[in-house]
Amino acid sequence: MNDTAFPARLLVVADLDYVGEEAHWLALIEEIGAAAVGRSIAIQVRAKHLDPGRASALAARAREVVPGNVLALLNGSIAVAERLGYAGVHWPEADIPATRPPHPIAFRSAAVHSVDAVHRAEAAGADLVVFGAVYAPGSHPGEGAGLEALRAVTRASTLPVIAIGGIHPAQVEDCVRAGAAGVAVVSGILGAPDVRAAVDEYVRALEAALEGTTA
Repeated sequence: MNDTAFPARLLVVADLDYVGEEAHWLALIEEIGAAAVGRSIAIQVRAKHLDPGRASALAARAREVVPGNVLALLNGSIAVAERLGYAGVHWPEADIPATRPPHPIAFRSAAVHSVDAVHRAEAAGADLVVFGAVYAPGSHPGEGAGLEALRAVTRASTLPVIAIGGIHPAQVEDCVRAGAAGVAVVSGILGAPDVRAAVDEYVRALEAALEGTTA
C-alpha cells in the first residue's frame, strides 16, 4: 500500500449537514484552515442535500476562507471543483466514475465501503480512498465495520487508505496499525468545544502512531 501520494494525514470533513448553520459552518472551516497551515492536514468541503446553485455558492465561499497553501477537496464533480479553485475532488462511493475522467485535477478522493469499491476507485484514477465507518460514527447513526474490515481494505488497496468513522485520538494508533495512512474526522473536530485544540490532539496522535509504526 502506497501511502505517499496524498500529502495529508488528517482529513477534516467539513460537513454542513452535521454543523447545520451555514455561517457557523463557514467560520469552522476558516478556523480549521488557519490551524492546518504548514501541517499535514486537508479539508474536505461537504454540503449535501442543497440545490446545485446554493451548494456551489457555499462551496465558493468555503474555498475563499481556506488558505491557498492548505489542500482543499470538494464533494462533487471535477468540473465544479476546478471552477471554484479546489485542488481536489471527493467522490461518494455511488459517484465513482466507471472510467478514468480526462479532466486534470491535483487530487481525487473516493469514499469506499468494500474491497470492490476500492478497485473501482483505482480504475477511476483516485489518489486515495476513505474507508469507513470503522467505528460507530459520531456525525450520523450507524454501526462500525471494525478494524479487521479496515485491515482487509488496506491490504487490498494500491492507494493510501484514510480511515473514517467515530475515530477519537485514542483510536488513531489502532487505525494506523491496521494499515491506514491517516484518519478523517467529522464530529471529533467540528463538534469540539475548542476546534484548534482538537486539531492539535489528532495531529499529535497521528505523529505518535506513525512514529511507532516506523520505529
